[in-house]
Amino acid sequence: MPRPPLYPTDAILDAARSLALDAGANATTIEEIARASGAPVGSLYHRFGSRDDLLAQLWIRAVRRSQTDFLAAIDRPDPVDGAVSGAMAILDFCESQRTDAQLLLSFRRKDLLHAKQSPEITRALEELNRPLELGLAGLARALYGTAGRSEIQHVLLAVFDIPYGAARRHLVAGKSLPASVPGDVEKAVRAVLAH
Repeated sequence: MPRPPLYPTDAILDAARSLALDAGANATTIEEIARASGAPVGSLYHRFGSRDDLLAQLWIRAVRRSQTDFLAAIDRPDPVDGAVSGAMAILDFCESQRTDAQLLLSFRRKDLLHAKQSPEITRALEELNRPLELGLAGLARALYGTAGRSEIQHVLLAVFDIPYGAARRHLVAGKSLPASVPGDVEKAVRAVLAH
């Protein structure tokens, strides 16, 4: 049985995420990540190839974590219940994976990702949102009978913009969501979908 790695990938990515949130993406160098994680610089280059690939993997991990529960949540017989459940899954992600949510809300994709990624990372980034796009299109079709641009934009407003907008201020401040937020978000989602 192979030995577990001395410096687990998640621990290294967690250290990089903390640096990015505390000091900004530009200050998140391989040397600083090595210092924060305890992993030797050479090990980081061996495992990730480059700083850009490491930050890309950090972004990919956060996005996949945010998508997993959301996609399961929207799979409901009633599409309105699915949309509400999806919005609640976003709020749950913001609470249970607070630092990943802070990363996604504090940085734009281009802040962490550059043109220097490896071909494998580039492919992963190109496919990253495919499951989400399919899920949103399916939800739009279930709600409106079609999945055109305007229907998908309407669904995005309800299931992403509203919950992330409600959570953003609290996440950026490093605070938990007030108890009233889920109920308010549910009412707002239902109102948007009914319009």
